[in-house]
Amino acid sequence: MPLPDALIGDRWTKYTARTSLPLLVWCAKNGRTITYSQLDKEIVDRGWGHHVMVVQYGYPAGAIGSALIETEETWEHPIPPINALVINKNTQLPGHGVDWYLERYCNCTDRSFDINDKRAIVDEIHADIFAYEHWDELLEEYGLKPIGNSVEYDDTELEVSKPSRGGWSSESESEEHKNLKQFIADNPQILGLANSSNKGITEYLFPSADKADIVFKNDSKYLGVEIKSIISNDEDINRGIFQCVKYQSLLRAEQKALMIPPTARAVLIVERNLPLTLQNLADTLGIKIIVYQFNKSR
Repeated sequence: MPLPDALIGDRWTKYTARTSLPLLVWCAKNGRTITYSQLDKEIVDRGWGHHVMVVQYGYPAGAIGSALIETEETWEHPIPPINALVINKNTQLPGHGVDWYLERYCNCTDRSFDINDKRAIVDEIHADIFAYEHWDELLEEYGLKPIGNSVEYDDTELEVSKPSRGGWSSESESEEHKNLKQFIADNPQILGLANSSNKGITEYLFPSADKADIVFKNDSKYLGVEIKSIISNDEDINRGIFQCVKYQSLLRAEQKALMIPPTARAVLIVERNLPLTLQNLADTLGIKIIVYQFNKSR
């Protein structure tokens, strides 16, 4: 097919969209997002254009999203909105101009979302973008060349706790765990939910036969909770973070199967402050940690 109409023209928006798309394809294939300021720096450093106010990049991002929609009609399969990889440095979310493309892709244009819902949807769409296998074909279709060198990132090396595969207790459920679990299930306000929210379902059984400590369901809003009591060691908390990743994915899969926007989240409840490496692990994996002391330490 010829270059989509959304990318044709000499105006700054169209030209910048064409030059930006290979950068975004590199990001997609390498599992990275790019901030508006990083995008501006890449374009200037590569000699593709001059510096502009970063908010202006919402226009070429929208042009890219519209071009993909045009291509979907020819290719006859959905293409994840790669323009969602351009994010705000502070919120780590795409700008509001991308919202329509996100909602269209997840088929939820008739719903209103809060910031947590948007973050969950963006997580799902980013995963689809990273997994999509036809980005090189898309560039070839458009007559665009992949970039010859990588996008520059100023990464600060974080010390992150490595995945643990042992060291946790194999004993039956402790009284500390059982009591904290029931208390949290009965008090949704601890998690920031409304006092009128439904109480949590303990030992929630997934179709996969996995079980979560607690799941809260309020209409289409799902929240999974993993509990680690005062007696849990660092290895057990490490495991709990990965359990939250699993439960969040399973809850979102349930929502998709029920034709509900996949906005579920999972949080980890602990009774003590975490070592920095464990907190960094949770941050890296996008899992919220809530410290709430219920049991007295032994």
